[in-house]
Amino acid sequence: MASRSLVTSLNELPDASARQCHFFGEEAFRTTVKQLCNPNTNDYFFKHSLGQLVENLKAYRLYHQQNREQGYRRIVLTVAREPIDWFCSLLVQEIEGHIPALTLSLRDKGGDSMTKEQIVTNGLSLLIERILGALGSVNGNIDDLTPSKRRMLDQILPFIDTQDFEAFLFILGRFLLPHWWFHAQFTPQFDVAIGDMTDRGKGLLSASAKMGDVHLARYEQLDTAFQRLLELENLPTRALVRVNEGRNKAFSNEINAVFQTQRAIDLRGLSQSDTTRTLGSA
Repeated sequence: MASRSLVTSLNELPDASARQCHFFGEEAFRTTVKQLCNPNTNDYFFKHSLGQLVENLKAYRLYHQQNREQGYRRIVLTVAREPIDWFCSLLVQEIEGHIPALTLSLRDKGGDSMTKEQIVTNGLSLLIERILGALGSVNGNIDDLTPSKRRMLDQILPFIDTQDFEAFLFILGRFLLPHWWFHAQFTPQFDVAIGDMTDRGKGLLSASAKMGDVHLARYEQLDTAFQRLLELENLPTRALVRVNEGRNKAFSNEINAVFQTQRAIDLRGLSQSDTTRTLGSA
């Protein structure tokens, strides 16, 4: 919801144009193409990844273009959110694409005869147990859950078969996204470390970079951070438009209920990394 709302709001301003990116940089593009070329990628994620690749390539090209017209300037705006809340929101947005994987994980528990609501509830409960097990394998240090160690999790945790394991690795990657985004893509691409950003107040952090200013908005203070951004960039004041809100999505009640259970609370407590320690609380 946050990125869509920010892009929509900025594009309604005169003399401003914004593009939404889910990943950035050539390595991320190669990873996405590899996923698109995998015949086992389900239709939902094939369609969405294909669309994101095209839009992200356009944004990447625009960002790196030189010799633009006089007065043209570029900025980067990213959003940081408490990781478990982010993951829960992501599942609400993407649940249609995850139901096949959740069904796979429940085959030995009668998943084929469950309703979709039951698949979401039981599948996500099992997913949380598996993520807790994965974190336990590295003593709770998310930064140590490297790709090579993730590949060895089938020797530590029970899976029905290889298909179930591969599906879990994909969802685990989504869970880890808010933790590795900053050190894997944000800092290498924009040459800004979040630990070096200046607190500009109202939930906004900023830094100067070669290509233009880089801003980070805390999701929990998104409305005030957006107003602070407009002020710093000398843009007209306007309210943040709210679009694509998860509360109106299918299965949002079931997903939110799972993330209020004790095991989800345990997972929240373990979801610490260099990124969350640097950002601290909102």
